[in-house]
Amino acid sequence: EPKIFLADEPTTGLDSAQAEKVVALIAKLAKDRQVPSICTLHQPKTSIWNLLDTFILLAPGGKMCYAGDRSGATEYFKNIGYECPPETNPAEYFIDLVSIDTEDPVKAAADTERIDFLHHQFLDSCTATILSYDDVEMWTPPESGSASRMNKYISTNVSFSSKIRKEMTRISNTINRFASLLQRSLRQNIRNTSVNVLRFGCSAMQAVLFAAIFKSVRDDKPLTKSIADRVALLTYAVVNMSIMSLMKTLDLFARERFVVTREQMRHNYYGFEYLLAKVVSEMPLDTAYVLVHGAILKQLTGLRTSLATLMKTLSLMTVSSVSLGFAIGSLTSSVDTAMSTGVPIMVIFMILGVINPSGVNLDDPPMPIMELLKIASPIKWAIESLVVAEFRDMAFGEKERGLWGNLKDLPRMGALAMVRNGNEVLENLGLGNAKYSQLMKNLGILSCVYLSMSWLGLAFGGPKFIDIAASS
Repeated sequence: EPKIFLADEPTTGLDSAQAEKVVALIAKLAKDRQVPSICTLHQPKTSIWNLLDTFILLAPGGKMCYAGDRSGATEYFKNIGYECPPETNPAEYFIDLVSIDTEDPVKAAADTERIDFLHHQFLDSCTATILSYDDVEMWTPPESGSASRMNKYISTNVSFSSKIRKEMTRISNTINRFASLLQRSLRQNIRNTSVNVLRFGCSAMQAVLFAAIFKSVRDDKPLTKSIADRVALLTYAVVNMSIMSLMKTLDLFARERFVVTREQMRHNYYGFEYLLAKVVSEMPLDTAYVLVHGAILKQLTGLRTSLATLMKTLSLMTVSSVSLGFAIGSLTSSVDTAMSTGVPIMVIFMILGVINPSGVNLDDPPMPIMELLKIASPIKWAIESLVVAEFRDMAFGEKERGLWGNLKDLPRMGALAMVRNGNEVLENLGLGNAKYSQLMKNLGILSCVYLSMSWLGLAFGGPKFIDIAASS
């Protein structure tokens, strides 16, 4: 069942008889189905006017000159000096009150002055209504020397109570705006059911493919020949899920940018509220893809890392990649720009984040810009976290195959050659002193940095306007 019915100029292009039938049908459906109906109408005839319960009278520039019951409108305008003439359709009279004759400058100035008067009169009536409380009586100070102290006490408490009401109203409005944005985001995810199912299937198939490629990562007790495959398998899993999360976020966030900009121009909500709603609605879904991918990967391979550690690392890496997508999307102006910027950035992060199997040369440190880009790469922190969790205190199991068989099982590349245990693997890869908890902490901090950049992009990256009146 619909919760509200909206009609934008439903009578445009219809003759008066057909227009009356349309409005009468809308009114009947609204009452029969108990659904509030909001319509925009231009110069409704008397019979249509009598079908309305309430109406809003808007002047050019969006100035509201009346909002309330139809039955009380004529009396309201009469009290402020604009009485509807006899045998005149009130709707036509009210529309004439807020119309501007643009062809005659003198009449236009008079019309504008009249509209400003009607607008401020309505605002004053709203303020008077809000400030009127039936249960509050005027207080008369006592005839004693304590009058000033009592008056100060009453004034302080009234002011404090007013501040509390304003703060509670502000908090309530913030919660309502966030709830509306979250509901819209969740509905978008529900509507994309086919896409979501396809992504779940792709995540599962990629996990099966990776397990089939790296066959050596299957023994219960790790062999030295599986070292390179373990590093590669973890790297593929991280890079794959990171790119999928980033691309999906870039496309969605950049496409919504125009709508978000327009709504922020109207002060419908703040950028932080929108960003928080997107995080709450999008990240759990992206994390679900990771959980499917990681669970299948763990089941089909002999990874030493626990399922909980694998899930936790891939999930936080996904959060960081989604945050990066939010940041790029908020700082760019279109989908094409976001994609053109996001893809090279992710490629750079992937290249710098992948562990070099030839090891780390401590005597040849990288350039400062390269080190900075490495720090900004979520792929780097995720891969290093999983590698540390996989190889820390790992003991290799050797099969009874003779000297030649054991030599054949040794890794044949760079820093991974001739190692005796997992700690030596980490030492040769430059991760000897690395701790899983610290690497995960760095990944979490990076996510917060990208979310902060997203908020700054939404708050300060919108369109700029020129004050025409000041310029002229």
